Amino acid sequence: MSRELVNDFLVVSRYAEPPAEATIIQALAAAGLGTPTYQPTDAAASAAPQSRVGIYRLSRLGAPGSATLRLSVARHARAALANMGEGAFGQLTRRLGAEDAQTLRTGTLTFDARLKADEEQSAESLRWAMDVLRTLVSLTGGAVVDPAAQTAWGAERLNAMATGPYAAHLSIHDEAWGADSRWLHTHGLQKFGRPELDLADVPVALRAEAEAFLAEVAENLAQGQRLIAGQEIDLDEQGTVIAVSVSPDGEHQAPFARLRLADTPEPGARQGVGAGRLLARTALADARRRLDAGDETGALETIERVLAADSDDCAALALKAHILLERQQPHEALELGELMELRTPLDYRGPLTVGLALLAIGRSREALNALDRAIEREPEAAQAFVARAEAYRRLGDERLAAVDRARAAYLGV
Repeated sequence: MSRELVNDFLVVSRYAEPPAEATIIQALAAAGLGTPTYQPTDAAASAAPQSRVGIYRLSRLGAPGSATLRLSVARHARAALANMGEGAFGQLTRRLGAEDAQTLRTGTLTFDARLKADEEQSAESLRWAMDVLRTLVSLTGGAVVDPAAQTAWGAERLNAMATGPYAAHLSIHDEAWGADSRWLHTHGLQKFGRPELDLADVPVALRAEAEAFLAEVAENLAQGQRLIAGQEIDLDEQGTVIAVSVSPDGEHQAPFARLRLADTPEPGARQGVGAGRLLARTALADARRRLDAGDETGALETIERVLAADSDDCAALALKAHILLERQQPHEALELGELMELRTPLDYRGPLTVGLALLAIGRSREALNALDRAIEREPEAAQAFVARAEAYRRLGDERLAAVDRARAAYLGV
């Protein structure tokens, strides 16, 4: 059975008086958003410090359910957000321009909007509600407070929310996790009846990849996909992450739970809190795309960010060495290969890089020894057989060179 979701928003007007009843009704009807009903409040109650002016009610019919929006208009004796602390106000208005932020700081006229919609209709109902709020903002010169997303929207952002990705309805907060890492977490997925998401212990150097990944998963959930604790997300060459249940604290409420996206542990290993392996692989995939597109400088910059997060990342060191060899800098590539052999003695890419660099320098016998080590560690490393075939050829052993070329062809090179 479908759940009913309730979402609240607050429009704070730049003006002290609301638009005329007929103006609001005509504007919403002309925009194709429906024709609201209006019920004024008894004038005798208007002397209270916070007095309700009236209530508009509006419906959006749809299948399989419907959505209703109630707009409660109120005057305040002082600024509606006067009780909010400076820190919270700064966080709330961080996306706003100075004019909209000032409206929220001083505005005394508000439209308290409550949207009720079936869960299956939540995404489209939210877009409809944003169109309604956009109309109100246009009439009042105001800005919108979104408590679920813990942020505020101006007219420009509302336009994006009405036509852009559903993730535009969310916000991603970035807080310190450790001395050199961040905690990224969503606010607003509850509007879609979905769990909030977070990434913990994010290396500062890979923050951009973390935010992009978090936004992508959040968009999929907002579009209707589901995610539960213990479920894995398969990202092909980037590997898998697993959703881990975490308890929200007082400042990070999550009515539909909070899930942490973390690297799936290796067999026998304990579950960690971070997704550093995924983020590094994502960054390196981008570096390879840049390299294929001829953007060598951009590829190196991305590789350096991965190495800033983990100086022993063998994949990053190997890709950097490849670029150095392409640049005809074999001695620098050799240093990286030797570093990999020292730091990751079980990984075949260290001796492979040493072998390729020594071949480029012309030290074929030493290259052969290094490539033997690489193949011993990874018997299906096709590139190592190609390189060793070249070493054998240079040393005059065409028979063994042919054997390695055949092995490389069998492995797919």
